[in-house]
Amino acid sequence: VPLNVHFGEETYRDWVDMRPTEFYQRLVRAERLPTTSQPSVGAFIEEYRRLRSQFERVFSLHLSAKLSGTFESATLGQREVPGVTVIDSEVASMAVALLARQILGLLDRGTTESEILGYADRFRRESGRLFLLGTLEYLQKGGRIGRASGLAGSLLNIKPLLTFEDGIVHPYKKVRGEQRALAAMKEYFLEKTRPGSTVSVAIAHGQAPERVDAVIGLLADTDRDVRVVLKGQVGAVIGTYAGPEAVALFFVEE
Repeated sequence: VPLNVHFGEETYRDWVDMRPTEFYQRLVRAERLPTTSQPSVGAFIEEYRRLRSQFERVFSLHLSAKLSGTFESATLGQREVPGVTVIDSEVASMAVALLARQILGLLDRGTTESEILGYADRFRRESGRLFLLGTLEYLQKGGRIGRASGLAGSLLNIKPLLTFEDGIVHPYKKVRGEQRALAAMKEYFLEKTRPGSTVSVAIAHGQAPERVDAVIGLLADTDRDVRVVLKGQVGAVIGTYAGPEAVALFFVEE
């Protein structure tokens, strides 16, 4: 059920009508920041009914309810279709896909609804989520900057590192220069994981594949068993606020 991005009077469904490469090309040329909107309740009802005709249960995973009204639309749709459980991931972008992947692993092994909900709660509490932006400009203009408004990302080559806490954007650290920013990402990764542990990793970027390679390299230089299970581009809706050149690191211990 895609979210929407609006360039003036033109509306596109994220990942359906507009792919990331086209979006970022338009974003950097746009005189005004595009806007975004959540799917309708009716879109969720339609999809839930389609899925329930094929499956016993539906688990509907969503980006943070504090960042988007999507969770609210999904919850209203859930009330019309029995057998649907809506989950607020309290994160965004590929972190939601990482949660979905982990739940699929539980299903493959055989699981219960309570175990799935328990895992989702653990994921919210324990997963790592850190993103490095090229600039804070897009977060500021889009009104999604949360508690990171004090970071002066455009001055003196300052690199803002941000995270999600309780579903909203929080500052993690600000450092000067790309190499120090990457070193801070590695430090965060080591703080959030145990020596020798197996860690599933997802990495997303906004037109910055070289930053993905740099992050993979720094993770490889640790004693953790790092498994990069997902990597790809940030879509149009999240990219509206993260901007080009962003890279996001999401991970959870097995």
